[in-house]
Amino acid sequence: MNHREMLIELTNRCNLSCHHCLDRRHSGDGDLNIEIFERILQNAREHGFDHISFTGGEPTLHPRFTELLTMVSEAGYDFGFVTNGWNFTRIYEKLLPHSNKLTGITFSLDGAREGTHDRLRGRDSYRRVMQAVSICVIKGIPFTFNTAITSHNRGELYEIAGLAMKLGSRGIRFGHLISTPRIVFENMDISPVDRRQTEIITCQLQKTFSIPVSMAPGYYTTELFPCAPLKMQEININWRGNITMCCNLSGHGEDVGNDDIAGNLSEMSFSEAYGRLIHINRKFQKDKCALHDKGNFKDSDYFPCWYCLNYFRKVAWLSNYPENPWSSLVW
Repeated sequence: MNHREMLIELTNRCNLSCHHCLDRRHSGDGDLNIEIFERILQNAREHGFDHISFTGGEPTLHPRFTELLTMVSEAGYDFGFVTNGWNFTRIYEKLLPHSNKLTGITFSLDGAREGTHDRLRGRDSYRRVMQAVSICVIKGIPFTFNTAITSHNRGELYEIAGLAMKLGSRGIRFGHLISTPRIVFENMDISPVDRRQTEIITCQLQKTFSIPVSMAPGYYTTELFPCAPLKMQEININWRGNITMCCNLSGHGEDVGNDDIAGNLSEMSFSEAYGRLIHINRKFQKDKCALHDKGNFKDSDYFPCWYCLNYFRKVAWLSNYPENPWSSLVW
């Protein structure tokens, strides 16, 4: 059976309030129920899932984070997590007993310079990331970086990749923004044309640096189903216990479409919710193929995340911002 990964949003609470974050990623509503987490560990392996990536919010804020690490290790899953690094000096020692199951930590790095990063994430956040990385180097903890490409940092991509290599990162992944009202209001996103240009730059960086440089799914491609969720190699479970198509969809506010939710694990078994997810995925793929085969694709639909945002009615609100380059591309 193929290896599959679960992205589990432990909490949507966060100690930062990043300007480019999705609406529901730092609203402070709550944490994943421990009983639901136990149910996931008991039942996910039979469906081929053997790796867990903790997300948030800030996953280290879950009040039982240390206990969750023990549960994962004892259940035999490999794991990693995405973090802003703010709490790392406090929690890193809790990771060391589980180093044989820890595949790596991904730190958010949104600027090669302190001013750029802190402009998006808040004062002293860059310094905290550098402290966290220093600890990883000393303790031999593998780490990588994620960078969200914005209008503020798009001129620093070469420097960011160079910094990542200098610091000892095992790789860096760039990604496009997912539209929210705040991102639009503050002009943080870049146009479709500019996205294509940044993708050319990342291709050049791949040839320049010795560490892996990649683009997160969402870049322009003629492949209709390019990402792990659409290949059923990855599923997302949010802090409410909902199994959903993708973490980039479930992070939107609750006043938008929720057809990406397959089911809640407090109401049904993992197997039932997973079966519903397969059904949603098959319908999505059928609909996308039909639209493409009829010749009804816009050029922007080849940005797969943008296509999904339209399909699941997450960006209808953009019609209220006619000056935005993406507003005319809403279905």
